[in-house]
Amino acid sequence: MRRLFVIAFALTMGLPMVAVLLLFAAASSKAQCGGGGPVDPGSAPGIPASLLGIYDQAAAAYQLGPQGWAYLAAINYVETSFGQDLSPSSRGAIGWMQFEPGTWAQYAVSADPTKPGAPPNPYDPWDAIFAAANDLHANGAPGDWPWAIYAYNHAGWYVSQVQQLAQHYTQTVGSAIDASQAAPQAGCVAAGPTTPGSAALILPDGLAAAPQDTPAPVQAAIAAGNRIIDTSYSTEREPNMLSTVMPSYDCSGSTDFVLYNSGLNTAQVDVGNGIAGDSGMLESYGDPGPGRWITVFASGGHAFIEIAGILLDTSRFGAPTMPAGSGPRWQPTSILTAQLSDGNSWTERHPPGL
Repeated sequence: MRRLFVIAFALTMGLPMVAVLLLFAAASSKAQCGGGGPVDPGSAPGIPASLLGIYDQAAAAYQLGPQGWAYLAAINYVETSFGQDLSPSSRGAIGWMQFEPGTWAQYAVSADPTKPGAPPNPYDPWDAIFAAANDLHANGAPGDWPWAIYAYNHAGWYVSQVQQLAQHYTQTVGSAIDASQAAPQAGCVAAGPTTPGSAALILPDGLAAAPQDTPAPVQAAIAAGNRIIDTSYSTEREPNMLSTVMPSYDCSGSTDFVLYNSGLNTAQVDVGNGIAGDSGMLESYGDPGPGRWITVFASGGHAFIEIAGILLDTSRFGAPTMPAGSGPRWQPTSILTAQLSDGNSWTERHPPGL
């Protein structure tokens, strides 16, 4: 049904059959990996600066590709003028992104970083925009944007308006970052073991199975940690130590490696050289407090990261599943009591939205 829609849509635009086939192929193509890059708040005319980061993070979390933020912005504008008109529609659609109750129940997401543990709220821009990204991804975006938009609102005019507006936004903004120098983006989940549910699992060989019911950046963080769990310990700082697996990492280096390779870059990373910062710098990473999925524990002398219920740490506490040797290893959260009572003054931080 979706392919017939794409062809019919193209034919109504008066395109020759060759162009129709090219459009069909484009609509069938696989998604580009990752969410959009950082968006300059002043470079997207008409879009409230406070919403740009939410669009970008939601696009990254649900693998909507480099233009995903623009489609979310376009839908938000068409539906509620960026939240200015939150009155219910004639069909009972509600909230920032105008979800019908049944659809909201299917795709609702609790994403507001200022309200951990709160139930999803369609009138919260974080929750509504993340839910819209979830809906679009489930219906084929970014590989099939026309169908994903049509599934969101069954009207040909709606598909045309959203696509034109999204194209306008992306052309206005241009490329936010040079892809040749960009850090790996959230949503680029490397192949590896997975486990059902929302909690990661440490396997007997020391690898971690990524939980299937978590946002893409969380799974990408697990995959990144798996790449360095057999390296040794060293405080050496080498060029490209974040983009290329080195023989050794210290506590902050391994934490930075995970954040860098899941698209959740640390502010202190020198992207040009790919050199990690130290544990003290991680004390100001991201947002304050523990995260829903990812928490960075940092002090002046040590750092480690918790991801979906397991830890990546270079300090050993005798976990039976850990491979021998000194360096970054997956460990259970049962070591937290011992780790946090080691005399350091600990700060907890998390990636925005996670």
